[in-house]
Amino acid sequence: MILDKLSNFATYENLHPHFADVRSALNRLAGFPVGRSDLNDKGAFVLVSEYQTRPEAEGFIECHEKFIDIQLLLSGRERVGIAGADECSVSQAYDGEKDFMKLAGKVEWFELVPGRFAVFFPQDGHMPNVTAGDAPVAVKKVVFKIPVRV
Repeated sequence: MILDKLSNFATYENLHPHFADVRSALNRLAGFPVGRSDLNDKGAFVLVSEYQTRPEAEGFIECHEKFIDIQLLLSGRERVGIAGADECSVSQAYDGEKDFMKLAGKVEWFELVPGRFAVFFPQDGHMPNVTAGDAPVAVKKVVFKIPVRV
């Protein structure tokens, strides 16, 4: 997992060929509509969503095998839990079509706010969308889905 300021994203560009496309897209984040948009013609895409954060008790740990997640907020704030996928138990078997597996385990928390980003690799179980504070807040989130294999 990586957690850093958006202004430092170029530092990570050499980690994956599609990260250069992400860096270019950071200048036009407001132009992506809610929903799914292609990032490039090589399988990378962008998901933009708007939602209310939820209580920790309603959260769950997830992980993906085919895609790396790069998550950032345009507005709002949320707590995100992180756990090694290999340190968790499977609570919902991997669905290859959805590239999604639900896990159970103990997480460590950090707060995601505008101006920061988090990168989750396949080994990173993560629990996003959790309320940071006393009451749920409205969030607008961008998730870049980057194919693990080029």
